[in-house]
Amino acid sequence: MRRFANIRANIHANIHANIRANIHANIHANISANIRANIHTNIRANISANIRANIHANIRANIHANIHANISANICANIRANIHANIRANIHANIHANIRANIRANIHANIRANIHANIHANISANISANIRANIRANIHAVLQFEFQTVLKSSALVFDASRRFFICSHQTGVLLSNVLWSSVCCACKQ
Repeated sequence: MRRFANIRANIHANIHANIRANIHANIHANISANIRANIHTNIRANISANIRANIHANIRANIHANIHANISANICANIRANIHANIRANIHANIHANIRANIRANIHANIRANIHANIHANISANISANIRANIRANIHAVLQFEFQTVLKSSALVFDASRRFFICSHQTGVLLSNVLWSSVCCACKQ
């Protein structure tokens, strides 16, 4: 009976020892596996979350910075280009318009002035020439004939002023075609 008791005791002791060892081993293995798994998952999750957050933050910051820089640079460049282009276009347009307007105005003014001057000069010249010709033909000839008849003189000639008659046989004696009292006494005979 004692042998069986010892065997039983040994079996129980071995079973309990094996059970305890297996339980401890399984517990440690499971705990370590779970801990490792949890640590890895937590680390991965945290790392991925942090990386994603950092990536998104950096991307957003870079995008905003680049967009603002590009927008400001492009807007300034476009504004400057448009301002310079508009100024140049306006200057050229105004210069050409003013030049054309001045040329047209000067041409028209000069043409009008020349036309008026030439017309007036030609009219005055023609009128004066016609008047002189008519005076010579109609007045001087008649007066010359009258003087010759009254003075019993030879042909009379005009002086440079065309207003006085000169007796041809007494050179230098002026005879007025209006004032008979200025006629030379010698020519009255």
